[in-house]
Amino acid sequence: MKLTVVKASRALNPSRLPGLDYALNPYRGCSHACVYCYSSDVLRMDNWQNWGNFVEVRKNMPVLLAKQKKKMSGIVGLGTVTDPYQQAEEKHKITRYCLEQLAMSKISTCVQTKSDLIVRDIDILQRMKNVEVIFTINTMDMIIASMIEPGAPSPQRRVEALRQVSEAGIKTCVFLGPVIPQINDSSDSLKKVVQQVKDTGAGRLMYDRLRLKPQLEKRLRMLFGEEAGQIFRLAEDKDWYEKIGFEVEVLCDGVGLVVERAFG
Repeated sequence: MKLTVVKASRALNPSRLPGLDYALNPYRGCSHACVYCYSSDVLRMDNWQNWGNFVEVRKNMPVLLAKQKKKMSGIVGLGTVTDPYQQAEEKHKITRYCLEQLAMSKISTCVQTKSDLIVRDIDILQRMKNVEVIFTINTMDMIIASMIEPGAPSPQRRVEALRQVSEAGIKTCVFLGPVIPQINDSSDSLKKVVQQVKDTGAGRLMYDRLRLKPQLEKRLRMLFGEEAGQIFRLAEDKDWYEKIGFEVEVLCDGVGLVVERAFG
């Protein structure tokens, strides 16, 4: 993986995601290399075939945040187009330094990750006035996870990290998404995720479908070949998504877990 240290011009940027006022992304690119990730499309990164093999480290982000936060209020989404706890964070600690700045402000924060590295920063998260940590867990199958999220920590490690963060008194949520047709959409797959989550102390679960983008589709075609066509068709099928939503909601209701559909 190629790491490049760069200087950002801003730390906080307006967010179009519902429930978030600002986006904060300490890195550009992501070593988790999830094949379903829309970030390369959003960031207009042309080298889609090597997604996950190049990451920019925004070294000055905490300094910029220290200046910008004085004029800001609302909710910051930390990691909207990159995982703030990807591999580079272990060495560079940009996310940790940003959390320290946010902990000294009145800004609310929502952190989304697939990494158990976040456990390292529980001490800061506990000091923050209003923070929620969202763990993406869309399968408990190691084979599927290694295929669609090759650089990310295993689902089992995420579940354990979710438990630790919850037990530390920090608000937590699980993002079961994307649900990909014929890959992680079986009743058994959905049930295993909900069963693993129910005893961790997570406050709620959100679910979402696969949202197609041009570069994302190219990566899926490389991985699944002719099967990709059927995946794309079902991903756009409202009846398929209604069925998935019904199953997830029934499963969550059965274990007393608050559930909602992401993005309405």
